[in-house]
Amino acid sequence: MTESHIVWIDRATGAGSDLLGGKGASLARLTEAGLRVPPGFVVTTAAFRAAVGPALLAEIDSLVAAGSEDAEPDDGVGARVRELIGSVPFEDELAEAIGDGYGALGDRAPVAVRSSSAAEDSADHSFAGEHDTHLWVSGTAELLDRIRDCWASLFTARAMDYRRKAGLSGAGASMAVVVQLMVPARAAGVFMTLNPENGDRSKVACESVWGLGEPLVSGTVTPDRFYLDKVTGEVTSRDLAAKETKVVRAASGQGIETVAVAEDQQRSPSLAEEELAELLRMATLVERHFGCPQDGEFAVGEGEGAGNVFLVQSRPETVWSRTGPRRATGDGSVIDSILSHLVPGTSPRT
Repeated sequence: MTESHIVWIDRATGAGSDLLGGKGASLARLTEAGLRVPPGFVVTTAAFRAAVGPALLAEIDSLVAAGSEDAEPDDGVGARVRELIGSVPFEDELAEAIGDGYGALGDRAPVAVRSSSAAEDSADHSFAGEHDTHLWVSGTAELLDRIRDCWASLFTARAMDYRRKAGLSGAGASMAVVVQLMVPARAAGVFMTLNPENGDRSKVACESVWGLGEPLVSGTVTPDRFYLDKVTGEVTSRDLAAKETKVVRAASGQGIETVAVAEDQQRSPSLAEEELAELLRMATLVERHFGCPQDGEFAVGEGEGAGNVFLVQSRPETVWSRTGPRRATGDGSVIDSILSHLVPGTSPRT
């Protein structure tokens, strides 16, 4: 095993998505820019290829290539490939390296384990929501299982169909996995460095909920929505929703669960003024650092204050940045625009 199998996010200068995957490479660049990112490391694409091995990789490539001839997605091929990956044992050296990295984060530290495909989060292909994410993972054995699950999620019918529709080769896919300390999120959400209703780049749009941000993607909770002006720093619009449930750490300590929000909190703003100001600052820096409009995800730790705001992802905005501004309809949202990446060729609601 070589050092390139495990790379710390804050020591990944010069490493690209071919090694870290799209998500890992983005997090490394955010760290280089001095932005607040939860500490962690990446189990690289090289580790994936070494663990699976050349013989099994060749078999997987052959299965996927044959399955890609079908016009419609069929999970039969994917299920077989996922079964093969699920049976892959970790070599002692790799398991030890992952265990050492995990131990450096703390004794049985709760971590987020997030897929980072080599093809995702580019200016052309987002793959948002296509691959596995596991939250509040604790213990080395559980971590290794979740890493293997992330590898296998390359080959769900949905992920393979996305690659087919996007014109990407189904064979030869590669996956890194990001392992980061969990932010005990009091609130979380998504941001976009333009207005998703009309493409106005003078605004930053934020949507947020209590607890973890997963309900935003699933659509189970209507979020608070804020619009911030990049020039004046003002909150130009705020729409507070009735947030009746939230996703938090499961009572068992492993994984997540949905619980009720106290009635007196349901219509309270999920982001304080200083947190909105910090999100505006960070989003503007992210856009400047990457040189193009971005959409991303954030989490706010326990308590209130700017220092509790963490970026957990940023990717190029791939819809409005390719088109001229359109008339606002009032129907657009940040998450609509992010979710429009899931099916190539779709666009935000207008």
